[in-house]
Amino acid sequence: MAKKRVTSKKRSLKLQFLFIFGMITSVVFLPSTVLLVIGMMPTIAAALVDRSKRKTKAVTVGAMNLAGCTPFLLDLWAQGHKFEDAVSIISEPRTIIVIYIAAIVGYLIDWAMAGIVASVLYQRGLARKKAIVQRQKDLVERWGREVSGELALDEQGFPMVQAAKTRPQNQ
Repeated sequence: MAKKRVTSKKRSLKLQFLFIFGMITSVVFLPSTVLLVIGMMPTIAAALVDRSKRKTKAVTVGAMNLAGCTPFLLDLWAQGHKFEDAVSIISEPRTIIVIYIAAIVGYLIDWAMAGIVASVLYQRGLARKKAIVQRQKDLVERWGREVSGELALDEQGFPMVQAAKTRPQNQ
């Protein structure tokens, strides 16, 4: 129990340090921070909506969204990295359109890949089912209909259909 508390305290201390470092960095690089916070909003939304363990939607949207932000971030750095330039760049409609279309492409990639993976897994399942049915046919051919599971069995495991046929009838 004490070990868990120490680990939790270390983790908490690391998170606090990371948060403080992030805040200082975001203030130092305020123009880039403004551009990225506004530009990366679709990624934030994807991260909040994505309930999967690996957050694949957030990663896919985030990668494409960052790719859409990169040219404008490079323009900002080339212009001298001033706050006024960041506001000027982000306030242009073309900038927002390009950045958000890149994020939409990320959503489309995630949607398409989910469909492709589902289709591949479904086809694998059908192939596996076909192999199992063929294996069952081979076993029935080799061992008889008793191994198919279709016949009712008595307490000893013998088919009841055969037992009924072999019993003498009372007159």
